[in-house]
Amino acid sequence: MSEAIAFYVLAGVVLASAWSVVRNENLFHAGLSLIICFVGVAGLYINLQAPFLGAMQVLIYAGAIAVLLLFGFMLTHDLMKQKGERTQHLAGMLVSLTLAAVLVAVIVGTGWYPAGTNPVTFGVESLARAYMTRYLLPFEAVALLLFAAMAGALVISRKEEGGRE
Repeated sequence: MSEAIAFYVLAGVVLASAWSVVRNENLFHAGLSLIICFVGVAGLYINLQAPFLGAMQVLIYAGAIAVLLLFGFMLTHDLMKQKGERTQHLAGMLVSLTLAAVLVAVIVGTGWYPAGTNPVTFGVESLARAYMTRYLLPFEAVALLLFAAMAGALVISRKEEGGRE
């Protein structure tokens, strides 16, 4: 019973913060709501008996990616300002409804298999071994991409301050 209550509370937190990310006009506040959403998803993982995934969600997404986004938002000054009137409500609603219809059609049309009796088990050691051997190149590529994004944000912020061009 307590797991169900925790699930509904965490799901409500995730949905409310995700709605705030979409509807918030200030990108910094949307980024803060995104961090709350990531922490809520981590709570859902922990509620589903996957504490390793919950810890990685907090460390990687809420800790690193969201902070990187917020740092980038603060460096680009024009993104922090309020924007004018929005005029694309109809197009946004049409795209959203089309996407929702496609998702519902895929969910309904998929032949779902029942869960097996033997759960898949793996240890952190086997995951770390695969991550540092087989997936080492993608890991390094993502690290370089994040570094390039941070360097680009610094260059953009320097140009806006009237520094060297």
